[in-house]
Amino acid sequence: MTTFQIKNLSKIYGSDESKVVALDNVSLMIPKNRFLVILGESGSGKSTLLNMIGCMDKPTSGKILFEGQDLTQLSKAQMTEFRKNKIGFVFQSYNLLPDLSALENVEFSTELVSKSKNEAEQALAAVGLKDRITHFPGELSGGEQQRVSIARAIAKKPEILLCDEPTGALDFETGIKILEVLKEIQSATENTVIFITHNKEIAKIADTVIRLRSGKILSIEENLSPLAPTEVEW
Repeated sequence: MTTFQIKNLSKIYGSDESKVVALDNVSLMIPKNRFLVILGESGSGKSTLLNMIGCMDKPTSGKILFEGQDLTQLSKAQMTEFRKNKIGFVFQSYNLLPDLSALENVEFSTELVSKSKNEAEQALAAVGLKDRITHFPGELSGGEQQRVSIARAIAKKPEILLCDEPTGALDFETGIKILEVLKEIQSATENTVIFITHNKEIAKIADTVIRLRSGKILSIEENLSPLAPTEVEW
């Protein structure tokens, strides 16, 4: 089943001489249970496309259908509700609260503080931090902090996980480990992961690679050979 249908999507900033076309008539389908990489250089439109999919911004024209619902017609309140219920975000910046432990960061960000701790603890275990849940961000490495941010995103069990260059601030080896964690989670939960990057090496993990340049799709590569998933408790 298709998760997203994107039809003739365009995003234009400014007007006249200052006009910038960030997305130019983009159309594609994103199936469920896929690890999809959007690959492109800076300015290619990949972040703009991710923002549209994540209901953080609206296009100038075109449609984004999620299971038949036109997201471009949602009000701001409805967009917020959609993000809350359907989407998890992982960014390059970890954005952890320094005075909270790993567990408390996940609980606080996913509104689990007054509920059961099981979801937060389970999410941290899934990213390999079962023994680090009481540590504060300053006591964790960069890779561990990014794992906390992933746990924060998956604790509410989103249908779609949107990743905006989450390995950009990490060294190569740590970045690969983070990619393996994301792939394992995607395989275990059967959700949809959309990962944007400018790094061609990262594309090797994908089921599908969308290549963008100057706001247009250059190519769509399907059925690649992703990293083999390992067991994840979820």
